[in-house]
Amino acid sequence: MLLEQIDITNFKGLRAATFKATKFSCLVGENNAGKSTVLQAIVGALKQVSLSSSQLYDPELCGEFKLVFSGIGNADLERLGETHRGKIEPLVVQGRFTLIVRCKAGEKAEYRILRKVPREARYRDEAIEQVFKGKRGGNAIRAALEESYPEFIANAPEDLSTIAKATEYLQHCLAILNEEELEMVDGPLPSGMAPSITTLMPEPIYIPAVKNLADDMKTTQSTSFGRLLGLLLEDMEPDLARISDSLLQLDTLLNRITRDGLRVDERHAKVRSLENLLEGILCQNFPSAKVELAIPPPQLRTILNTAEIYIDDGSRDLIENKGDGIKRSLTFALLQAYVQKQRERTDEGAAQRPLLFLFEEPELYLHPRSQKVLFDTLAAISSAHQVIVTTHSPLFFAPGVTAGFTRVAKEASAPKPVGVLYPIDFALDGASAEVFRLARFENADAAFFSSRVVLFEGQSDDSYLKHIARKLSLDWDFERKSIGLVRVDGKGNFGKYRAFFQSFGMKVMIVADLDALFKDYEHLGANEASNAIRATAIQSIDARIQETGLAATPTASQIRDRFNRHSFRAKYTNARAGLRNMQATRVVDDDALAQLDSLFSWESELTRCLACREDPVCATAIVPLLDHLKTQGICVLSKGAIEEYYPDGCPADGSKPNRALKAASMIETEAHALALSQPLGTGRSPELKEILAELFSGL
Repeated sequence: MLLEQIDITNFKGLRAATFKATKFSCLVGENNAGKSTVLQAIVGALKQVSLSSSQLYDPELCGEFKLVFSGIGNADLERLGETHRGKIEPLVVQGRFTLIVRCKAGEKAEYRILRKVPREARYRDEAIEQVFKGKRGGNAIRAALEESYPEFIANAPEDLSTIAKATEYLQHCLAILNEEELEMVDGPLPSGMAPSITTLMPEPIYIPAVKNLADDMKTTQSTSFGRLLGLLLEDMEPDLARISDSLLQLDTLLNRITRDGLRVDERHAKVRSLENLLEGILCQNFPSAKVELAIPPPQLRTILNTAEIYIDDGSRDLIENKGDGIKRSLTFALLQAYVQKQRERTDEGAAQRPLLFLFEEPELYLHPRSQKVLFDTLAAISSAHQVIVTTHSPLFFAPGVTAGFTRVAKEASAPKPVGVLYPIDFALDGASAEVFRLARFENADAAFFSSRVVLFEGQSDDSYLKHIARKLSLDWDFERKSIGLVRVDGKGNFGKYRAFFQSFGMKVMIVADLDALFKDYEHLGANEASNAIRATAIQSIDARIQETGLAATPTASQIRDRFNRHSFRAKYTNARAGLRNMQATRVVDDDALAQLDSLFSWESELTRCLACREDPVCATAIVPLLDHLKTQGICVLSKGAIEEYYPDGCPADGSKPNRALKAASMIETEAHALALSQPLGTGRSPELKEILAELFSGL
């Protein structure tokens, strides 16, 4: 069976959140967003933990956890006793079972069950119970049935001598209600089920991150480490029958026992003597008092659970005295050993109670290489038991293994911030392949652990922007504000990258070169209002170009870049074929001429960019478009590429990274940074300052 979903209401920073779990789920996000709260909610629900007022988002309301389990089979139900199994089995619908745990501050948690009941209130169990309450004898019971349920009286059996028989008959009648006549409601568990319902549910093994590992490494059953060791050693019990027999003999020497229904006393003489001595002294003041010593004999499990582990890594000592890294590694070694042992079992019949492993930051204290090994271990474990982890490591992003990701983000709300869960379902289908290619290490890092993302084009745009931002304002620090900068490798990828990061519930912004207004503009994701403003601007720019006769001459690199495009090469092939046909036939073909002209139409984009940079009329024409795009988080550089904002005197040759570093080194003060760009209008701040203010807005 599998925990498929948990709805969390009014618990810590989660006012209302839904977590959809898979066999191996990862919760990602910034610190203090609520990742650990999700794990604690699962543990609290499965262990029926009472909640204090400080653990409730609103102390005046109940905390509630709704758990949906799926994949429940007969072997799972066999873990319950026959009576309880009969009560729960009808509530498992197509292998699914929904449990609700509700708790007021300081009170014991209450288990409830979600089940289908008749929409009509008089058909529900509590109404039927009230109808027959206090009725005695067949006549009274039949009269009550006829009065409240006349539609069923015609086929009622002759024998309605007891309420149980009448109720059974009604349930038989109601069993044929169709789906439209039923609804899902929560109600109390069947009587007597509360103590044993945990046998059906998974056992949570929770390993927190921020905790004294020395305490957690103790071998008591109350710790995760001790429980794992105990699970391994319990597997030995069937093979230690002789020791169990010896412990039974020890019990006989220490205590009176029951044999064949008779109470017998075969205790050691000194035990009986001590008991008699105590009783004699007590009877001096209480003559009728009797004393019986009951000495709990050591159980085999108790003995096994007191096991200790020594590690010799050049110095032999208890594991609790070793470093945190080896402690953490040993915990996962025990876990892996347990899963391996479970695979070797051949038990039939009732399924072993499933385990639900909940790990906070399992990569903690581990070297990156060890983190990768750990990830592979957890992936293997998830094939047998459900695993849910919180993590800050992008190494845990692996398509095909961790197909369930949930980003947890903290968002402003009244009276206090709330955690919001954004499920990311990476299904391994063709449509998702592009997403997986985008989710490289650095992009996964930005998606999982940033508050927002800024997409940019150039190879060194990020480092240069970071430097300028820090010079303009101490508050504009991309790292400290947790803003991820991601290079998209071409304007055509803006749309795909934006969709990818927005699926994580993140605010996505763009810093694009000027030519994005004319080439691949559709990938910016601008709204219709911007499109209309753009059309007006282009009309003005083209008219100005026609008036001035301005024309751009492509550089060698621009020509090479254009020719390397697959779409351009296809146009080139078609145009060449058309030209050869005209040469052969000596007939001018309008379609062939159009194909030839299409090879040079892209030069108009260059001319428009040149006009916007060099002609004041054109530069003014695009300002309304730049401003409108900025309101949507799309910041377009009016001077062209980021290199146009390098300070005077910056070398024009060399690699892009080296040029960016040199340019940054030349900007030492706020005044230097302000001088890099001019205002786009009277009374406005310099352009780069306005752009950076937009990127940091709301943080």
